[in-house]
Amino acid sequence: MRSAIVFLLLAATAAYVVLHPPVDLAAGHGALAACPTRFGDWNGTDLSFEDAVLEELKADDVLVRRYIAAGEPAWLTIVYHQNRRYGAHDPRLCYESQGYLVEPTGRRQVDDGSPAGLQVNVFRAIRPRERRLVYYWWTTRGLVTADAAAMRQRMALAGALDNRSWGAFVRVETRLGAGGEPAAVRALDDFTGRVARALPGVFAAAQRGAAR
Repeated sequence: MRSAIVFLLLAATAAYVVLHPPVDLAAGHGALAACPTRFGDWNGTDLSFEDAVLEELKADDVLVRRYIAAGEPAWLTIVYHQNRRYGAHDPRLCYESQGYLVEPTGRRQVDDGSPAGLQVNVFRAIRPRERRLVYYWWTTRGLVTADAAAMRQRMALAGALDNRSWGAFVRVETRLGAGGEPAAVRALDDFTGRVARALPGVFAAAQRGAAR
């Protein structure tokens, strides 16, 4: 009798999982659903985030995706907050906690199609047998910046004026491979420029969804 009950419970659990599969909270199902899975030659595949990391970020939506072009990968992470949640964390801390040595290299101007270009923060993340080049920046309504404080101030102003605000942290990275840093910079500049051109449409779609 006990075996039959256990079997029925297991069967019911399996049926529930099939009918209600878990949602990957890092796949951009909400505000970031409009983010393209392809940027030119770069083709993307959704990845996942640890639940503990997502809980710490307290984001309204998170997207983590790996893109491949000519056999080389680039990773895109977007953390989206709205309504006065200031998600301007320092990504270097995430790498240091994973055992990387972080080497900041300043800022870089990337061609995103705008007259001024996109300014991003840059660092190398290094640990045994693995080296990565990382760009990151923040964006909110009317502002794309490498300065976290400027993003927070703009969000605070928007929240004070109309009681609604949003902001996003964007990070892109690639491996420092056999081609060395010059090859990684060329690849990441190309990928970053394509991402930056698409993001205004992604965030506009998110705001339309939030207004419904």
